[in-house]
Amino acid sequence: MKKSLKQSALLSITFVLPLLVSQVFISQVSAQTADILYFNGDILTMRGDQPTYVEQLAIKEGKILHAGTAAGAKVFQGPATITVDLAGKTLLPGFIDAHGHLVLASHTLLDADLVGVKNIAELLTRLKTHAETLNEGDRLVGMGYRAEQLAEKRHPTREELDSVSPSRSILISDGSGHHGVINSGLIDELKITAETPDPEGGVYFRKSGSRELDGHVAESALMGILATRSGLTPAQIRKGVAKAVDLWVENGQTTACEMGLGLSGDDIEIARTIIDEQLLPIDLVVFAKAAVSNAVIDAGYQVARKYATPESDDANRLLATRPDLQQRYLHRVRLGGIKFWLDGSIDTSFMSSPFTKNPPGVTTLDYRGMRVDPQKQLVDTVAKYWKSNRQIAGHAIGDEANEQLLIAIEDAVKKQGMTDHRPIFQHAQFLRPDQIQRIKAVGGIASFTAGGIYPMGDYIAELVGPERLPWVGPANSMVKHQVVWTIHHDMPAGVSPSLIYGMWNVVNRLTRSGIVLAPDERVTPYEALKSVTINAAYEFKEEHTKGTLEAGKLADLVILDKNPLKVPPTEINEIVVVETIKEGKSLYQLSVKPDSSAKPQP
Repeated sequence: MKKSLKQSALLSITFVLPLLVSQVFISQVSAQTADILYFNGDILTMRGDQPTYVEQLAIKEGKILHAGTAAGAKVFQGPATITVDLAGKTLLPGFIDAHGHLVLASHTLLDADLVGVKNIAELLTRLKTHAETLNEGDRLVGMGYRAEQLAEKRHPTREELDSVSPSRSILISDGSGHHGVINSGLIDELKITAETPDPEGGVYFRKSGSRELDGHVAESALMGILATRSGLTPAQIRKGVAKAVDLWVENGQTTACEMGLGLSGDDIEIARTIIDEQLLPIDLVVFAKAAVSNAVIDAGYQVARKYATPESDDANRLLATRPDLQQRYLHRVRLGGIKFWLDGSIDTSFMSSPFTKNPPGVTTLDYRGMRVDPQKQLVDTVAKYWKSNRQIAGHAIGDEANEQLLIAIEDAVKKQGMTDHRPIFQHAQFLRPDQIQRIKAVGGIASFTAGGIYPMGDYIAELVGPERLPWVGPANSMVKHQVVWTIHHDMPAGVSPSLIYGMWNVVNRLTRSGIVLAPDERVTPYEALKSVTINAAYEFKEEHTKGTLEAGKLADLVILDKNPLKVPPTEINEIVVVETIKEGKSLYQLSVKPDSSAKPQP
């Protein structure tokens, strides 16, 4: 008996439909199959005000697919999924550099390393050794010494630098990047004489009883000399950038910062090369030095036009996996805003009342530090960009420098109203209680240079006396008043590239002498972790894509050998970065097992 056409069709549907449905289901599951699945460790999400953990984390195409239970992760696991056993280690969002100088580091990491020198003789020896690696006629540059930590308790003299090489121009910068020394060769090259006036916001130090330069320079005087340096060659740019990236990722950082593009004369060219040659495996947020901001913005516009192909397959594919881009990042580089210098280092902090004790080399009575960038330029620029997507960051260490930044911002609020600008008070080393409330009122963020508490805390106490010590990096006051705050390393001008070391500092606030600096300002380890993850993402207006472990966010991760929340607070500095992962791709893996018996010195 023949089946009717209708019966045959129904029979076909009966057999074929389940097969089609199965194929669709397999296709859908395949589309959601994780590339990588992490389990068996402390997976700390950084969501919320209290620590929360998940059992497993799944990644797909550089983004977090699942952060939750092991049962919930099963649906995302397929034959091709790579499973990673954390073996008890701790998985966190990748650390975010809230204030560093990756572009500047591409210079300094090629220079003489003066970090940790104990006396001037050792400093000169390191310079001589580095000079042997240079071509004839190249300027000899070094960075990292600390005058207050040298046996001589002073900066070297021009004559001492002359002893390294009688024919070569020499420039050294201290660890803060705000003081330096130049030799006779460089003084002659730049045609600086006894009659040359000090630049606004800077000083050429003179020999006692005369106008002759002793070689010591500070603030805008040093910045101007740095800008005269010959540009790096393309090969040097590649080498320097690679060294800087290695330093950042070895320390668990998946987003870097250049908080002052324009410190060197060729910074814009370095940034162009980074973009054109796609040299970065991590993101870089750039803030332009105010004095060159127009040139940086113009260059950024030209670069953006060069790559303005939103209709291209590459661009569409990139935006599909990185919705946070939306023309913000270009080959991992983004112009975040403009940076001002309201004062300089600890030695030149612009204070509302005189230092208790003058820094080395300063003989001025009632010394209150030094003002750098002009107030009018600050006020005008804040007003111009207050309602734009370009943030204003102000380098402000002393309470008076922070006051000047507050005045400019409060003026913009008064005239234009509040906006989600998130101005950044960089360093904010001395904040009065009244200023914390005002920072909150304008939606500001304080970013503390935490790494200096241990090595410089005793020195700071000498400079400002006991009454002002509670103002020093008042992180816990920020927590109490619900003001967003971050910590940063400021490398290469900082003490250490490790944000873990910075966390150890703000949690313990120990100094070299063993005292606790303003103990009421200590914070919990969890608050310290927030300062380098979700708070730092918020600082850069990237909290929707970074800073916590949540489905849909970028798979920017760091794996630590221990959980900062489960070790004694005094041992946080012993924690080691095991792996750094950017959008699911491993960029750094510790090559040797951490030696827990060897405690690194702070």
